[in-house]
Amino acid sequence: MPRKKQKVDTLEEIETTIKLLCDQSNNHMKVREYYKALKGYNKALELNNTDINALISRSKCYLLLGEASKALQDAETALAEDKNNIRAIYQKAESLYYLGQFEQSLMFFHRGLRARPELALFRLGVQKTQEAIENTIGTKTRANQPSATAKSGVSRKSGDNTPKSQAQSQSQPGRQRATKADLERRNARKLLGELCVDKEYLEKLLLHPDLIRADTNTENISALAKEAVCFLNKRQEFWRQQRPCTALPNHKNLPNDAIPKWF
Repeated sequence: MPRKKQKVDTLEEIETTIKLLCDQSNNHMKVREYYKALKGYNKALELNNTDINALISRSKCYLLLGEASKALQDAETALAEDKNNIRAIYQKAESLYYLGQFEQSLMFFHRGLRARPELALFRLGVQKTQEAIENTIGTKTRANQPSATAKSGVSRKSGDNTPKSQAQSQSQPGRQRATKADLERRNARKLLGELCVDKEYLEKLLLHPDLIRADTNTENISALAKEAVCFLNKRQEFWRQQRPCTALPNHKNLPNDAIPKWF
């Protein structure tokens, strides 16, 4: 009898410790200390690697760190334990969305909406995913369509020397088309803001011929710079995936408390 009681006490202690670690990590999440939160969730899952609450919470943390693949893995592990867990369904849908797998993401947002139609966050998820799919299809369609100039062919070329075309060319002497690199740089600045300057500096630093000579056995500057650029690229992709959310036509009609406190 004493042994059984000791075993029960041990399980209760483990559950209490896991809850305490998750609560501490949740507090870190509130103040955006994501790496500290991640350490707490990792410790909790070391005690019980199938704890659903810890898995879902760590999945959220991974998403905020731009690690969508790891977030998806935790969400799927949680669903393996409870296939109807509404929070795990939402996390899988969000993770798939950030990975650019919009069709699968839409399927899980619909699944959550059918299960809990009163939760506005699933309606928001369906809307933003549908818009992302439409944007993707529209971009591909425009890329495959031949331009009007190509269609007109010779007729356009024959009109290049007309007075009207000459006047237009004279009125815009210094105007040049933006290159692909320029467009990518502009997009990066919109997405990263002030961090874009740091990213450009690090990318130039990695191309510097003297950088390898600056590396030492104790401090590998190249590796640190590459790691920083990799992190910024992940953040840029993360915010790029966020952009369709801001263009939703009906987002103003959604309630302010789209995500309930218990979620």
